[in-house]
Amino acid sequence: MKRLTMKEVTEQHGGKLPPDATLRADDEPDAARPQKAKRRTTRSERFAMLNDFTDFGLSKLTGTELKVWLILFRDTKAATGTARTGQADIARRAGVTTRAVRKAISELVAKGFVRVVRRGRLNVGPSQYRLTATGHA
Repeated sequence: MKRLTMKEVTEQHGGKLPPDATLRADDEPDAARPQKAKRRTTRSERFAMLNDFTDFGLSKLTGTELKVWLILFRDTKAATGTARTGQADIARRAGVTTRAVRKAISELVAKGFVRVVRRGRLNVGPSQYRLTATGHA
């Protein structure tokens, strides 16, 4: 079944709604038209984020917070722009305890360098994080 706007009905069908069509709002997207796919992050944009972090954010972090942020940056997927990594895995790679990772993540969230997109749980999987380069002002 086609979904037409009032303007399309007037222009294409002489003001009469065809039997195989329904009306839709003018600002509602047409399902028949392909939607633009979300643009992936390019390599130069990732380097720009790393440069901004180095120039503006690095001095605001402790050693553990820096390690955690860099591990999350490395694990960020271009398609989603988020990192999905378990705290135990971050702790192992950073050489710190999981308690230190939890504290570092909460500090990074408070400083505005990390946003928790989805909180992980047992039997669900790890948390999902979105990074920023400069944090709060």
